[in-house]
Amino acid sequence: MSSSARNVSRVIAMLCSLTLVALLSSVASAQEFAKATAANAKQFVGTWKANFQGHPFLTVTLASEANKFVGTVSHVDIEVNKDGELTKADPNEGEDPIADLRVAGDTLRITVKSSDGSEDSIQSELRLVSANEADFRLLVPPDVPAPKPWRLKRVAATP
Repeated sequence: MSSSARNVSRVIAMLCSLTLVALLSSVASAQEFAKATAANAKQFVGTWKANFQGHPFLTVTLASEANKFVGTVSHVDIEVNKDGELTKADPNEGEDPIADLRVAGDTLRITVKSSDGSEDSIQSELRLVSANEADFRLLVPPDVPAPKPWRLKRVAATP
């Protein structure tokens, strides 16, 4: 085999190795959501509030109880425009308990089941942007216009 053929073989082998490393790195860095516990979700503990035009409209309360992570989400009445921006956001009386909490790094996935007895559920994500600020976004089906994330501020370290 000539030296140029050996060089081409080495380059191909090196490219294959680099491709495999890149593929394995992307798989390893893909975040999987794990059940939230007192240990893996402690950065989310507290009372979080979102404001619209200077008035609070949403409260998310998260707490650790006996190695379980629990919480509630207040009822809200919102309207968004075609671009997903809030045009109306008012608090409603009541709150729903959080049915499921999952963590992946700086993101907490929240599933709330309606307390009206129906099987309806709403999923959202709270993503930390700093120690006391987070973006809250509703996860909606692809055919529904998605509201833009709302900024929440932690107003109390413990609920």
